[in-house]
Amino acid sequence: MARQRGNKWQADVTLEDGNRFRPTFPTEEHATKWEVAARHAIEMGKPLPPVSIHISGSKTRDLSLLGSCFDFVKRTVWSTQARGGSAQIRNGQAAVDYWGRNKPLDEINSADVADWKVDLADEGYAPATINRKVAALSKILKTARDAGAIEKVPPIKWNREEKTRFRFLDEMEERAMLAYWSAQNDQDNYDLTVCLIDTGARCFAELMPVKWSAFGPQFSTVTFWKTKSGKPRTVPLTKRVREILTRRQKEHREQVGPFGMHNQHKMRDRWDEMREVLNFHDVTPHVLRHTCCTRLVLAGVDIKRVMEWMGHSAIVTTMRYMQIKPRGLEDILHVLEGTPQKPKRAPKIVANRADH
Repeated sequence: MARQRGNKWQADVTLEDGNRFRPTFPTEEHATKWEVAARHAIEMGKPLPPVSIHISGSKTRDLSLLGSCFDFVKRTVWSTQARGGSAQIRNGQAAVDYWGRNKPLDEINSADVADWKVDLADEGYAPATINRKVAALSKILKTARDAGAIEKVPPIKWNREEKTRFRFLDEMEERAMLAYWSAQNDQDNYDLTVCLIDTGARCFAELMPVKWSAFGPQFSTVTFWKTKSGKPRTVPLTKRVREILTRRQKEHREQVGPFGMHNQHKMRDRWDEMREVLNFHDVTPHVLRHTCCTRLVLAGVDIKRVMEWMGHSAIVTTMRYMQIKPRGLEDILHVLEGTPQKPKRAPKIVANRADH
């Protein structure tokens, strides 16, 4: 019997193999009618009836089609996400572009997904990026399954991702990127690039929304109040970042923050052009955060302070960057080279004046 779940009603039917389907409906009447039709279909050995979802009381969508189900997930899930929603929408749109809006979801099987992954790889996408696009498709399929539009989600094999390899910019690549922004008279992206590298901030979630009130005196520090970990963090600012912020405050004093006027869609277009010209196809704004963390590690900053600077909630996240610097292994290199180990220099002790 249909039961109320929040502001919706849930039908409940059990197939002969014991699997249960419990789609939700806007009213008790819709849930009851579907449940009766579904039980009759099971008794007759026929497929379950399709589930129609009423949106805003005016539209009815059949979630058995890729395009319609994508629209539903986009509207009800991804568009409401504060972080990552726009990326999910783009990844889901990639699946729609590949198969077409009228593709029945029950016709997408494991082999189809595998073929799509191969095609994405041929286009140059990294394994992690492919996984995110497939994850968006998986969300669409699961939504259709939960609504009773399809019976099951096909098994999906995920690409293995290298967890310890991070793309970051070396100094020459940084100069090339900044030179490109200068040549394009794109001061906004020039300034944003420098600030992202020197702060290690997350671009869309932390730096772009930051307000003038978050900066310390003379732009000595910045506090990111809304972070992925939920804990605010404060980091000091480099000389070049302080100079950029001082100039931008004079130019954009009427704005809520230094990058409050930056349009994300326009920025993505500019970055697409930059990647094409410089052949930086694997460089995203988040790579600049990796660059900051990598430079701290390579400079020998201790892991605890790197963790605090980056705002990592777990030290294991920071430890992944340590793979790029084999610290501690230099001391045993003499074993392979067959040379005597160099004696360690004793630390210099400076007497305190109070001892005299």
